[in-house]
Amino acid sequence: MNRFETSKQIRWTIGCTAIVGLLLVFLFQGVNISTQLMPNAKPIVHFLLNRSIRFFLNDMFAIMLIYALFPSRQYVIFAIWVQLLGTVFILLPYFLLKLNFPSYNGPLLSFLHRLILNPTLILLLIPAFYYQRSTHRPG
Repeated sequence: MNRFETSKQIRWTIGCTAIVGLLLVFLFQGVNISTQLMPNAKPIVHFLLNRSIRFFLNDMFAIMLIYALFPSRQYVIFAIWVQLLGTVFILLPYFLLKLNFPSYNGPLLSFLHRLILNPTLILLLIPAFYYQRSTHRPG
């Protein structure tokens, strides 16, 4: 087996792992992981920990999928930067709103909630990377 075939098999394995991981995170979204990790914590700590774990798992699996589809370091690094920016500009404001306005359940909070619980930003990169790769002309 040559190097190209080995690389392709590794990418297929990573891609399948990423898809299965995303499905498992979705299927087990109702499982309260934080109670296993910190059984005596306050409910707000459980809330913050569960959302954070799901956010980072979704984005990690989505970045793995991006690597499987586009095995270029620049795409993976860009996806990691998008995740970090998402953490700062989506996850943290969501937590601040939930902590400071617990009874507020308006459209802004609903929108942030969807972005956090679904790997939307990272998965939007896949068509963008495909388009960029298909239109890129060397020279």
